Amino acid sequence: MNRERILLKLINFCLILSILCLNGEANCRTSCGLALASYYVWGGSNLSYISTIFNQKVPEILKYNPQISTPDSIPTGSRINVPFSCDCLNGDFLGHRFEYKTQIGDTYVKIARIAFSNLTNAYWIQLVNTYDPTRVPDFIIINVTVNCSCGDTSVSKDYGLFATYPLHSGENLSSVATASGVPPVLLQRFNPGSDFSSGSGIVFVPAKG
Repeated sequence: MNRERILLKLINFCLILSILCLNGEANCRTSCGLALASYYVWGGSNLSYISTIFNQKVPEILKYNPQISTPDSIPTGSRINVPFSCDCLNGDFLGHRFEYKTQIGDTYVKIARIAFSNLTNAYWIQLVNTYDPTRVPDFIIINVTVNCSCGDTSVSKDYGLFATYPLHSGENLSSVATASGVPPVLLQRFNPGSDFSSGSGIVFVPAKG
């Protein structure tokens, strides 16, 4: 059991290092103001729920989703963009800390995978909270960190808005490029070392405002 815990901590530490590298600013100085969360709509979620999670009003979310014609009925498996502020947290990395009210039976894993649709992971949540990851009290406010990116001017100065994009099974570099309208080579340069076919993990995708 101890060996498994050590291995899990090592994997999570490596994941944090990779995200910091993707941000291009392991020690950030300023924020870039705005970022988008590419939220994968799972069965049972809706725009009202998503607006509550991110503390954003529905009309504000709709501004970044012109493809939504019926706000009350968003297809499961689709993605919507949710705006949030991309901040320099503690001078260490770019991200945003959301306040989330826990529900009965929540764990850090469940919160990361379901409520935040893999935009973060259990280890990031544990870093900024003190509760046992598997014994989270009901109906309390905890912090949830979602990473973001301000881009990399050495790659391109043409993009100033980026989406935090959790990869899902079946996606690859070509499909993400097609969905975003960003050339594959540019996606790779903004995300050095990322495997777009892994079916998990986060990449940062240039987005339209």
